[in-house]
Amino acid sequence: MGWFSNKKKAPEFNSPENMSPIEAVTHLCASIHLTDGQADFEERESWVGAISELFPEFSEERAERFLNEAYQALGQKGDHDKMNYIVDVLTRIKILLNTEQINSLGPKIAELIEADGIVMTSEMEIAKLVESHLSISISVNENL
Repeated sequence: MGWFSNKKKAPEFNSPENMSPIEAVTHLCASIHLTDGQADFEERESWVGAISELFPEFSEERAERFLNEAYQALGQKGDHDKMNYIVDVLTRIKILLNTEQINSLGPKIAELIEADGIVMTSEMEIAKLVESHLSISISVNENL
């Protein structure tokens, strides 16, 4: 009888407290990608550049899976829940990444925000959240 069931299996992915370093950074980047409702080519390329520098021996297949999981996880949340989720991801990043990696996130987040040539208010809200939780500075050219 299960063949015709309308119940869809919930997607399975790690909660922030169980994420690996690359997974947490990917979920943070995906939250910026989706602020305008879509992830464009430039934003994806910026994400690849960021994780390539932070995690030089990353698996492309694994990273792509994390990105798709992040899109699903974020797509299931309302605005308030998304911000809480991002805070949880930032808490995990703070635990997993060393000081050098955290400091290098600032310019990478700025590049990601600027990648599509449009700086949105919602992207800047996430940048401020990152700055406050990770004690870093993110310099974005808001006049793009």
